[in-house]
Amino acid sequence: MPEPGLDILGKRLGNWKVLLSPKALKRNFGSIEQKLRELASGSWEHPRLYYGIGSEQQRKKLRVPLAATRCNAQTSILWQVDIASDDTPHTECQVVKIWEVADETELAQVIDRVILLQKSCPDELFTQCRQKGLEDTAKNLLPRSFTSHSDTAKPGEEVQGLDVRTVDREVLQMVNRFYTLTEPMIRSVLANDLWAEFPFDFSSDETRVILHFDTSNLILGRSGTGKTTCLVFKLLAKYAAGCALMEERSPRQLLLTRSAELANKLKDYIDRLVRALPKKSIDAGQEQETELPLPDVGTEDDQPSTVFQLQNRSFPLVCTFDRLLELFENTVDYVDREGFPVTNEDENDDTQEKDQSDQSESSEEEIPWWQPSTKSTIAQFIDSQSFRLDYWPRFPANLVKNLPVELAFAEIIGVIQGSISSRETLKPLSREAYLELSSRVAPTFTLETEKSQIYDLFEKYQALKLQRREMDGVDRVTKLIKAVRDNQRLKDIMGATFDEIYIDEVQDLRCLHIELLLSILNEGRAFHFAGDTAQTISQDSHFRFQDIKALFYDHFAGAASLANQPELSRPRLFMLGKNYRSHQGILGLASLVMEMLWNGFPETVDKLEPEIGQIYGPIPVFFLNCNVQMLASGDTSSDEHPKQTLDFGAEQAIIVRDQSTKAKLQAELKDKALILTVLQSKGMEFEDVFLWNFFTDSPCPGGWRCLDTLKTKSGKFDSKKYAAMCSELKQFYVAVTRTRIRLSIIESEEILAVRVADLLKHDVSSPLVEVTTSSDPDFLQELLSLRSVSHDPYKWSDRGHELMQRKQFDDAVICFRRAKDKGGETCTTAYIFEEKGRHLTSSGDAGAARDCFQSAFQKFLELDIIAEAVRCLEKLEEYHEAALLWAQSGNSLRAAPLFAKAGMFKEASDHFHKARNYDKAVDALRQGDLAENLVPYVTENQKKLSPRSFKSHSRFCIYLLQQNNIGSHLLTPAIRLLGSPKEQKEAFMAYEIHDQLADLYAEQRKFKERLLLFFRIGKLGHALKAITDRSPADTNSKSVKEAQQRVQNYYFASQIVCPRRDEVQIPHQLLSSNSDWITAQRLMTSKQRGAIIGNIETIKNGVVKDFLRLHALLNLGLLDIVPTLDAVPFCGIETVFKMAEGVSSLAEHTHDPIILLLTGVMKVDHGTKPFILLKWSPFMNSRPMSTP
Repeated sequence: MPEPGLDILGKRLGNWKVLLSPKALKRNFGSIEQKLRELASGSWEHPRLYYGIGSEQQRKKLRVPLAATRCNAQTSILWQVDIASDDTPHTECQVVKIWEVADETELAQVIDRVILLQKSCPDELFTQCRQKGLEDTAKNLLPRSFTSHSDTAKPGEEVQGLDVRTVDREVLQMVNRFYTLTEPMIRSVLANDLWAEFPFDFSSDETRVILHFDTSNLILGRSGTGKTTCLVFKLLAKYAAGCALMEERSPRQLLLTRSAELANKLKDYIDRLVRALPKKSIDAGQEQETELPLPDVGTEDDQPSTVFQLQNRSFPLVCTFDRLLELFENTVDYVDREGFPVTNEDENDDTQEKDQSDQSESSEEEIPWWQPSTKSTIAQFIDSQSFRLDYWPRFPANLVKNLPVELAFAEIIGVIQGSISSRETLKPLSREAYLELSSRVAPTFTLETEKSQIYDLFEKYQALKLQRREMDGVDRVTKLIKAVRDNQRLKDIMGATFDEIYIDEVQDLRCLHIELLLSILNEGRAFHFAGDTAQTISQDSHFRFQDIKALFYDHFAGAASLANQPELSRPRLFMLGKNYRSHQGILGLASLVMEMLWNGFPETVDKLEPEIGQIYGPIPVFFLNCNVQMLASGDTSSDEHPKQTLDFGAEQAIIVRDQSTKAKLQAELKDKALILTVLQSKGMEFEDVFLWNFFTDSPCPGGWRCLDTLKTKSGKFDSKKYAAMCSELKQFYVAVTRTRIRLSIIESEEILAVRVADLLKHDVSSPLVEVTTSSDPDFLQELLSLRSVSHDPYKWSDRGHELMQRKQFDDAVICFRRAKDKGGETCTTAYIFEEKGRHLTSSGDAGAARDCFQSAFQKFLELDIIAEAVRCLEKLEEYHEAALLWAQSGNSLRAAPLFAKAGMFKEASDHFHKARNYDKAVDALRQGDLAENLVPYVTENQKKLSPRSFKSHSRFCIYLLQQNNIGSHLLTPAIRLLGSPKEQKEAFMAYEIHDQLADLYAEQRKFKERLLLFFRIGKLGHALKAITDRSPADTNSKSVKEAQQRVQNYYFASQIVCPRRDEVQIPHQLLSSNSDWITAQRLMTSKQRGAIIGNIETIKNGVVKDFLRLHALLNLGLLDIVPTLDAVPFCGIETVFKMAEGVSSLAEHTHDPIILLLTGVMKVDHGTKPFILLKWSPFMNSRPMSTP
C-alpha cells in the first residue's frame, strides 16, 4: 500500500499550492479556471496575470504585497504569496493564497481587510513570503520551502481593530480555514456537485498529526483546536491510500464519537469528502465484497446487526460507542445461539461442525425472548438519567442526603466499578480498596465519611440493579470483555472486522472501553485517539492519556519486543494548541486555569502548551456586588435614554454551580434567560456567558485564597488539604470555555471573588480580567449592555432542539417558548411528563405516574412521534395499543414483541414473519402454545429458519406428537420434521400413516420396502402400479422381474378370492400380459358355474391353473355343482392332493407357493417374521375372508 499523504486527496493544479478563502470558493469557476491554473503553474511574469493593486496608502500598509489577476473587465482574483504546510511533515512552503474573486468596486474594501489581518502575523512569516521563488527551466517560478515550526509557539501581535466584537463577518471568514484547490475540487465545482465536500488546508501541526501512521496516535487538544478535523482527515488519507491500489480492498475503518447527532454529521461530512476524492481511489475500494453467510435477520432499517453483516461498502463506519457495543452484543448473542457462520475454510472442518452441533444442542433456560435475562441483550441500560429517575428515589434518605446525584453516579461508575484498577479482575473495588484511594486519584469525595456513604449507596445500587435485572455501562462492557477473553475465535473474528479505529472525544470513555477495543484489535498501529482531559468533569470517567499509554504497553509490549519495534507499544502523543473557535481574551484565562490545574493536580490532567487564538477579543469581566434584581432587570431607562426592555438572547447563557442555585435564579428570571449548571453546559457554546456566583457559592473558599500558590509549580499548594480544588478548577475551566466572545463573572458578594480577581488581574504578565463593582456609576448600564438587543426565533428554536437532544427538557421548553415554536414546546412538555412519570413510579405513586404517562402519550401522538408514544404505552402496560401503533405505521419488527407482551402470539408471529425475522416468528408461536400454527409454520419455512431454530422447534413438534397434543391432520407434517428418515419411518409406522411412509420409501428408492408396505395394508393395486412405474434401468435384474410377476400373481389372485373395485388404474399393457388371470376372473364370475372345473384345464399359465384348481376344489360352493367325481380331471385331483400335503408344513419353511397365494400368505426374505398375511387371508381371524 502506498504511504498515505494529503496529495491523495487530490492532485494539485500545478507547481504552487493554491488556497481559496470560503468566499472565493463560492464564485463561478467556469470563468476563472484557466487563470487559477496559470497561477498554480508559477508563470506570473505575463502582464495579464499579475499586477499590483491598491492605493499608494494601502500598498504602504501591506506587509506582503497583494496581486490581482484580471479575469475579465469587471472581475479580478486578489491573491498574495503566503506560507503554509507543504502537505508533508515538518515542511512549510510558499503558496498562493486567494483572498477573494471580486469586482473592481469591491477591491478597496477587501484590501483593507487583508491589511488588518496581515498586522497580526509574525515578522518571520513576512520575510519568508517576500523571498523570490526559484525558477525552473521554463522560467516559471517555483515555491521555496522552509523547515516548519509549531504553529502554537506564540500568538501574533495584538492588533487594534482585530477584535471579535468589532470585526465584521467577512474578516472572520478570511481568518478561518482556507481550502486547498485540487483537480477533484475543480471537477466537482464545475459539475455543480452540491453534495461534495472539500478539504481544508492544514497547519503544520495538523499535517504532522494526519500523516503519522508509524504508530498509534494520541491527539490532545482543548475544545476548538481541530482534534476532530485531524481524525477525519487522517482517516480519509488512509482510506484514499488503501483504495489507490486496485488489488486491495479499502481499509475497514471505524470512527467512534460521543453522540448520535455528531456521528450523523461526521458520517455525512465524510461521505461528502469521499465524493471529492479522485474517482480511481473510490472505485478501487468497492470491487471486492466478502460476506460471511448469515440468515436473514430481518432488520427493517437495513442496518447491520452483527459484525458478520458488515461489508466493504459499510466503511468508513461512523457510529457512537453505544452503537458499537450493540453490534458486539448481537454478535456474541448470535455466536452463542448459532455458532460461527461457516466460511469456505470451515466446510471441511469436521471438528468445527461438531463444535457447532454441540453448541446448538446445549440446553437453555426457557425464558420468553422479550424479557431480560442473563443470556439475552438488555435493550435499555442505566445511564445518569435513569439512575436519577428510576433509582435515586428508591434509596434510603440517609444515603442520598447532601449528595449530588450526578457526582454520586459518576463516582460509582467511574471509580468503584470502571477504574483502570478493575481492568484485570473486571470486578468493582472492595470497600477497603476504595477507602484507601488517594484524593489525587479520586478527588470528588475525599473524606472517609463521604466515601463510606458512597460505598453504602453503591451496595444498595447493586442490589436494586440485580432485582430489576438491569445493567449499566460498566456491566455492559465487562460482559463483552469476558466474552472476548473466553473465546479466542470470537476475538479473532471481531478483530478482523476492523483495520483501524478512530475515537473522538476519548475522554468521555472509561478505561474499560479502551481495554475492550485493545482486546479485540491486536494491532499496535491501528488506534487513533483524540480528546481533552480537562473536559471530564461531567463524566463518570477519570480519564488521562497516561492511562491509555499504560494499557497500550500492557497489550503490545510483547509483540513490539518480538518485532524489535518498541514504538508499537508507545503511541505517539500530539498536542494541538491553535484554537479556531475562541479568541485570545478568553484563551488567556483558560490557559492559566489549566496551568494551575497541572501544578496542583498533575495526575488528573495532561500537560499542554497555552492555547493560541486566531484573533483577539474582550477579556472576562468581574461584576461584583450584583444582586439578583440587578441581573433580572431589563429596564435601561434613564433621564437621557427612553425606556427599553432587554432580554437575554439564544446565544447567551447564565451558568451556575448546581441545581439548587439554578432553581432559585430561574424563579426570579422566569423565561427571560437560559440557565444551566456547569455540568449541563459542557459541550455547548454561546456567544456570551454569565457565570453567576461561582466564587460566592464555592464549597472550597480556602483553596481559592491559595490560588497564588498554584500559579507556579512551587510545591507550596497543599493538594491533600484542598483536594476539592481539582474539581473547582475543572468546573471553572469548562465555564470559561463555553463562550466565543464575552465572559461576565457576576458575584453577589465580593469577599472571595475580589481576591481571585486581583490574582488574575495584577499578578500576571498582562491582566486576564477586568473588575467593576456596584459602586461604579456605570455598573448597571454596563451590565445591561451585555444583554441581547435582537430576538431571533430561529436561533431560540435551534437552541431548544440542541437541548432536547441532550435530554435537558426543562431548559429546552424555555427556548421553544421564546421561539413561539408550539411543536417543540409540545414535544419537550411530553418528555417532561414522561420523566415525571418515571420519578413518580420510583416513588411509589402509581396513580399520579399513570396520569403523567397518559399525558405524555397524548402529546407524542399529537406530533406523530410514534416511538415515544409507544414507550409511554409500555409504561402504562397497554401493549396491544402500542403494538397496533407500530403496525399501523408499517413497522412490523417493533410491533411484533409488543403483540407478544399483550399475549397475542399469533399476531406477534405474523409481524415477525412480515419483518423477515423467521426465528422469532416461530418462537412466538411456541411461546403462545399455538401447536396448530407451529407445526405448519416450521414445515413451510424450514429453509428460512436458522439451523438451530429449526432443530429446536422441530423437536418440540415431535414432543407434541408423542404427547398426542396435536390434531391428526398435523401428524404428517410433524413427522416430516423428524431429523432422520429412520425416525420418520418409525413414526409413520407407529401412527399407521401408510401413504406418507410409502412416499418416504419412494424418496429413498427403497422399492422393496414400499412393496411390502402395500402388501401389509392390502393395497395390491398400488404395489402393482409401483412396480410398473419403475424406470427400465430398475427392472432389468432377474430378482426385480420375479418380484414383478409375484406382485401380479397376488393382485389377480386377490381379485378372484375377494373381488373388489381397483383403488388405482391398472395399465392396459399389464392387463394384456396377464390374460390367463383375466380369463380366470371371468370363469369364476361366470353364470355357467358347472363349466368352471372343466375350463380350468384350458388355461396355459401353470400358476393360474394350479391356483384355480385348488381354489375350485376347496370352495364348497363349487363342489356342489359338480355332478360326479369323474367330472373332475385326475391331474387336477393329483395336484390338489400334493398341495394338501404342503398345508401341514405351512408353519415350516417348506411350502408350496400356490397354497400361499390361495391363502393370502406372502413369504418375505427379511424381517422378524417370515410371512405377511394379506388382509383377505383366512388366517386373519379378526376379519372375515371376504373383506380386504
